[in-house]
Amino acid sequence: MAPPHQADRRPPPLGLRGLSRVAFQPSSPATGGLPALGLVGRERLPSFSIGTAGSERLPSFSIGTAGSEQLPSFSVGTAGSVRLPSFSIGTAGSERAAPRRHVGLSRPARPPAPHEAGSSNWETSVVGGGTRSGGKDGPAFVGLSLSNGGGGISFGGSDSLAFNFFNGASGIRTGGSSCGGLNTPGFGGEGNGESIGYRGTGYNPNFEHADEYPPSQEPLLLQRKEIDLNAMANKIPRRHYRTNDKRHIYAMILERNGTGSRLKRGVSKAVAEAAKCPRRIVQRIWKESKEGGGITSVKNNRKLKSGRKKLTMNIEALEEIPPGERTTLEQVAGHLNMSRTTIWRRLEEKKIRRITSELKPSLTEQNKKARVDYALRQLEPCNLEDDPTFKAGMNVVHIDEKWFHRTRKTQNMYLSHRKKAPERECKHKNHIQKIMFLSAMARPRYDAQGNCVFDGKIGVWAYVDWVQAQKRSRNRLRGAWELKPCDSVDKAKSREYLVKYVLPAIKAKWPERDRWNTIYVQQDNARTHITPDDPIFLTEAARGGWDIRMVYQPPNSPDNNILDLGWFASIQAMFHRKMPKTLLEIVQKVEQSLAEYPHQKLNRIWLSHQACMREIIKHKGSIHYAVPHMKKKALGRQGLLPIRLTVDKEYVEAAIEYLNST
Repeated sequence: MAPPHQADRRPPPLGLRGLSRVAFQPSSPATGGLPALGLVGRERLPSFSIGTAGSERLPSFSIGTAGSEQLPSFSVGTAGSVRLPSFSIGTAGSERAAPRRHVGLSRPARPPAPHEAGSSNWETSVVGGGTRSGGKDGPAFVGLSLSNGGGGISFGGSDSLAFNFFNGASGIRTGGSSCGGLNTPGFGGEGNGESIGYRGTGYNPNFEHADEYPPSQEPLLLQRKEIDLNAMANKIPRRHYRTNDKRHIYAMILERNGTGSRLKRGVSKAVAEAAKCPRRIVQRIWKESKEGGGITSVKNNRKLKSGRKKLTMNIEALEEIPPGERTTLEQVAGHLNMSRTTIWRRLEEKKIRRITSELKPSLTEQNKKARVDYALRQLEPCNLEDDPTFKAGMNVVHIDEKWFHRTRKTQNMYLSHRKKAPERECKHKNHIQKIMFLSAMARPRYDAQGNCVFDGKIGVWAYVDWVQAQKRSRNRLRGAWELKPCDSVDKAKSREYLVKYVLPAIKAKWPERDRWNTIYVQQDNARTHITPDDPIFLTEAARGGWDIRMVYQPPNSPDNNILDLGWFASIQAMFHRKMPKTLLEIVQKVEQSLAEYPHQKLNRIWLSHQACMREIIKHKGSIHYAVPHMKKKALGRQGLLPIRLTVDKEYVEAAIEYLNST
């Protein structure tokens, strides 16, 4: 019986459970079979066999060891159909081993090291094959390698017969380089004494609860640290402190610490909090000052134009690209042979710009002159010669029609992962319920303290009719009143709404101090609109002593109406946020949006109208100009928002000359 401290030094049993079959075929198989090999005076032992997976068996060979017992037989299958000739290596002893049995590798004594893992458990390969006769050179008759981990079990040789057994790092090792040579340094001896089991290629450390070896080939999940991409994207880059900043921090240190050679307790923390910088920066600046000899050594040592050089963009090459081939950053980057990120950076640096090209009405020469004449008529006649200034437009009401659909085809919204997207549906996307509205807006007015005394919102009215249902349905009974959009809006309908809704609303909401001034109602040139000399309109407009007149705006000029210029788009955005479901809700939501609409924004639209008329004068009636941005909202917060805009005298003179030309 082995001593207690050597009880676990016996070699683990060789288990080939899970071993995949391998195929090898000798180059020139022996005709009569390989005779048994044995040592002198030794009795032949039972065979260590290498069989096949075919229908016929090859002659087996056996290896015996010194002792009285024989090793159990192990079979390695091949894909051949014949059996190799048998041979045996005998050793001293005459007793036969126990019957063949399956055994498994013992559980290792310690967990594996990380570097001992690999990609597979067992590996088998044919080292060489064939025979050698006489004195001719040739390969060994048979060679076989059974790799178990780093060493494994191998059979092979450089001459007639050689065997190599490798089991793990120091498992069973048998080999030789001469005919019939045998070398077994680790076969049940010293080389296998310290074996800790399988540690070869593909070793899976998840073996604590494994029932057998080799362990299963399930992929090993490595415990890697999860990378937070959001944290990496939001990581603040390293800050480079300028010389003045570093010397300011140094002055704060001197103020709290004095001229001592060491920083006092709490000084670096207090300076770091005051300067909003890390404490290591404070300590580094103090160290630089002590090593350099004062404030002159505290400076930024970063040289000019340091870092990676900026890639230059060829603006001429960009201009040569066809307009249809530069609609996206990817297209521009492909034509310029640059990365998309570089193009985006040049866009952020204002080297290039992105525009939205929109279709505009085509204008004739007569239309352009009409637009210039309209803009010149909006100038104050008194200061036309000195400083041309636009009229304030306090006595003008703009009216126009607008379709309001129940919903949009596509609607953007932001949801959490738990919230389900709303289910929006209709019978046909091209036949969404809609209602036409008539809108009338004037310019808001304010007193000397800036308080709004008139918000300018005359009103909105829907072109709808209340009719009785002719048939019963699941939604209402027969004869019930329901809301129906008007089938058509003609001149009679326009006159009806002007007389019935617009004129009474103007008279009811107009400021009392301007009650006796002339009020102009401006409309576009649609065929369904009434003429300025319509008798019914003039009669109702003059009722009560009012002076209300109808005027036209220039043809094909949506930029001369404040409703088309900005109010419709703004009110429609507010309306769609309320998401109406029925026709009645469309009317209610539009009226609610009108009540919530801020009068400050409406006042800024009137200023934009004056800015557009100034551009019309500059461009001599052309509609292809960019709507100017004056930062009206910022000026309004500062109390500097003007009421009227001016235009250069040179542009006015050129516009008058253009009108007088034939």
